[in-house]
Order: sequence, then structure tokens, then C-alpha cells
Amino acid sequence: MLTRCSTLCVALGATMAVGILPHCARAAIVPTQTDSLTFTAVSAGGRHTCGVTAAGAAYCWGDNDIGALGDGTDTSRLRPARVAGGVRFAAVSAGAYHTCGLEATGAAYCWGRNGLGQLGDGTETDRNTPVLVAGGVSFAVLSAGGFHTCGVAVAGDAYCWGMNGGGQLGDGTTTNRSSPVRVAGGVRFAAVSAGEFHTCGVTATGAAHCWGANASSPVPVGGSLSFAAVSAGSRHTCGVTAAGAAFCWGDNALGELGDGTRTSQSSPVRVAGDVRFAAVSAGSFDTCGVTADGAAYCWGANFRGQLGDGTITGRSRPVRVAGSVTFAAVHPGGSQQGLASHTCGVTAAGAAYCWGLNARGQVGDGTTTDREVIPDLVGGVAGTVTAELEPGLAPPGDPLSKLVGDWDLFAFVTGGLTYGDSECGKTDRSDPPHVSIAPPSDGSVSLAVACDNGSEYSFRLRHHSAKAYVLTVKSVAGISVQDLPVTYVDGEGWRGRRDQQVDGKKQSITAMVAPIEGRLWHGWKIVVLPTAGIGHEGYLEKPFFRADLTRRK
Repeated sequence: MLTRCSTLCVALGATMAVGILPHCARAAIVPTQTDSLTFTAVSAGGRHTCGVTAAGAAYCWGDNDIGALGDGTDTSRLRPARVAGGVRFAAVSAGAYHTCGLEATGAAYCWGRNGLGQLGDGTETDRNTPVLVAGGVSFAVLSAGGFHTCGVAVAGDAYCWGMNGGGQLGDGTTTNRSSPVRVAGGVRFAAVSAGEFHTCGVTATGAAHCWGANASSPVPVGGSLSFAAVSAGSRHTCGVTAAGAAFCWGDNALGELGDGTRTSQSSPVRVAGDVRFAAVSAGSFDTCGVTADGAAYCWGANFRGQLGDGTITGRSRPVRVAGSVTFAAVHPGGSQQGLASHTCGVTAAGAAYCWGLNARGQVGDGTTTDREVIPDLVGGVAGTVTAELEPGLAPPGDPLSKLVGDWDLFAFVTGGLTYGDSECGKTDRSDPPHVSIAPPSDGSVSLAVACDNGSEYSFRLRHHSAKAYVLTVKSVAGISVQDLPVTYVDGEGWRGRRDQQVDGKKQSITAMVAPIEGRLWHGWKIVVLPTAGIGHEGYLEKPFFRADLTRRK
């Protein structure tokens, strides 16, 4: 499973059956000492990823600010780092900011953030090395969620610990727990999957139950479906039947249910396309599945290419992951703090791949470059993967392609400390003017708008060299910046600064084309403003240019 906070918490237990699909990024990396690693499973978390080898060694990579990698440090890693302590794990599960692992003997260990007791050691102390989960329960399945963790004991009893504000621990209360408590109701589970604010489980007979999000004990999932596995995401859940039919339910604002709509559902709906899945795994705002022959499909949010289809276009129906890699499992991650996430997978031969957001090294390819096109091999190269682009898109490696498409335009001129009204003749911001940016044909993208109130705006961003670009912005409000040099930084957009003459005096001007994101929309803000020199002391009294290009997902 994956929680909205990229925890995928799909129990990766040795005998686990809850759909967890590992995924990894594209395929052209410099070989490293990790080339020899062979993983039996990988799990994508919030901003980190972990995997386990056949020998039981656990490795993690990505964000490590709070010890989620378990290597005894708070240093983030761009390639797999060995989890400290010498414990031999049968399975690992990465949550939002913590990780848990299961020994073959059934002993559970966790490490990372523990402010809500999600490590289960009886404290709320963060740990950067594995600590034994308290209580002496022998687990068959373990699943790390957003800020809680759940497991199934050998006898079938489910236990949870950590955050419980929505009843996601299932003990009939909303009290946080720092050590395992038994899930109420007496249901015997074969597997559980911890999401962000809810948890789901499936019995040996295929009955699915969920709890949390204001249901503090298990309730049966509606309908008469029998599931082989279930996976809880951020605010949605998916399951697969023994016949390979995938069903999802819950929030669908970004297409994460895969039924071809963006309508949320309170009971299971069939995933579109008639693909027969061996397993499915719910991420933060996306879902992935793998077929019996190893074909991977994903759907939902795609802000950083986490669907792996060679685009950054969200999908409400399954799309095939690009390339020729066949997977044993795929597993989307993600974070409640943003819509961008990453996905990881593992092949039958044990090669791990990741793709999508890579700001903290969670793809594991030795860089912090987002992999928005196709899966990347963790730690090294195993061949060349190609992907086909949608008609009209610029080359996927060209950052200018991020600005291409249809947008809603909000343009502002500010004075004092407050934004002015929209400057395109629209006073109702729920109905903004629509604009379109065409794919770059000459190394540049541009936009020119003549508004019905007489105001005009123009914007052009073009290549200069390498990651350098130049920005031109004009408006009738008095803003005019010609060919201001800006540098592109992945995940941050384009930024630059230079001195120029304003009213015969030198002033420092800052310009940016920076990403903006919301839960239901995303886009770019184009800003030009004075930051130093003449006028700086009272620059808020002078107008500056800002145009927001936004789009619902």
C-alpha cells in the first residue's frame, strides 16, 4: 500500500499477499558499487526507498533527515546504503518518514520518525537504526503507513501502532499508541495495508475490511467481491480479485481509481481497460499494477512522471509503463506534502528500478534529477530503454516542455502589501481566461495575451546554453524585462537576477518561472520584481509582474 504520504505501506511480508508493486526510475545511470545488489522486493516511501536482498540485507536510499534509511546517520543517500544493525530481514516496508522490517522469525523492527509512536518501541523518540517493536508479537506481515504501522500476527490477529487521530489503528479509539494494540472486532486477517489515515485488510476467504478516516474499528467493504489482496493509499484503496480484476474506491480527484473518471466512489469500481492484474499497489495520488507476465501499468497523478509512461500527464485509466522491463512487482510512493512522487519496482531477476520525483535521491541512481520519462536502474545501467512521446510534446528531457499546454491565467499587479485584481478583465476568479503555450519549435516557449480590459501581457522563455535560458516579460503595467538570464534547476524552475536601470538609477531585478502546486491543481508562476537597490526600500509600492498559469488535474 502506499499512503498519501508516499508510504505504500503494502505489507511486504515474506508470505504477504497485499498488492505491493515495486517500481524504479529510468535506465541510463553510471554503474556503481551497488550494481551487484539483487533485491527480492523494494518499497517506495514518502521521500525514500528501501529494498531487501535474498540474503536478508536491507538497503535504503533517498531522504534521511529523520533516520528513515536506518544507516545510523541523518545523511541522505543517492544510492542504496546498508541498514545498520546486522538484522536479516525477510521483508521491508517504507512509510512516509519511517521504515519497518520483518525477520523470518516474525520479529518486527522499525526506524525513522517516531513522533507519533509509529516505530512501536514504546517511545516517541526518532531512531536512525532499527529498534525492536515492543510486545513480543510474532508477525507474518508488516506494513508501514503514513504515520502509523500495522501487522498481522501468525495467528491472524491484526495489530497497529502510531498515529490514531482518524481511528486508523482500529482499536475503537482515536488515541495514539507507541506500542502495538490489537485491532478490534475479532476478524482474522491474511494481510493488512496501512495507508495515510486509514488501514485495510483482507481475510483468507477474500473479505476486505477497512478502518480509519473516522471509523475506529474494521467495517466490511461494500459489495460481494472477494479479494486476493488490498492496498491502502492516501485517500483511496485498491484491490485485486483471484481472477485478476482490479477495483478501487475512495478519492478520485486525480484519477487514482482508474475507472476513466475523476468521480470519487464510496464502494469498489472496476478499473478500466480489462487488464488482468496479478497485484495492485495504491500510492499517494496514484496506483500501479503488474500483470502475470510482468507488464506494469499506472494511473492517477503524474506531476513528476511517476506513472512512467514518458509524460507528465495525469491519467484516469491505466497506461503502460514505458520500456521493455518486465516486473515482478511495482510500488508507488509519495508524500502528503505534495502531489509529486516516485515509483519503484523489481524484476524477477532482482533488478530494482525507480522513476519520478528524485529531489532527495529516492530514485537511487546517484543523482537528484527527476526521472520523468522511463524507469531508471537503481545504481547502474542494464541496457537502453526507449519511450514514445505523445504527439506535440517536446523532447522529455527539455524543461521547456513542462510549460506546454492549456492553462487558466491569473495575472496580477501588486501595490502595497496586497495583490491587485486579476488584470485580464475577469473579476470572477472562478472563471479565468484560458491560454495555451505551444511546444517549443525554436528553442523557446511564449505567451501573448490581449485582455478584454485593455491590459496586455507577453512572456517568452528561450534556451541560451546548457541549463541557462533568457526570460522576456512585458506588460502594460510598466514592467519590461528583456532577455534576463535565468538558470534552470530541476524541481525549482528557472530563476535569475541582474542589475538594470530604473528611472535612471540602478536596481536589482529578480525573475522566476517557478512551479506551484495544490491538491487539485498545479502550474507555474511567472514573477518579476525589484529586490535591491533604488526602490528596494519601498518596492512594494511599485508594481511588479506576476502571472499564474494553473490547471486542474
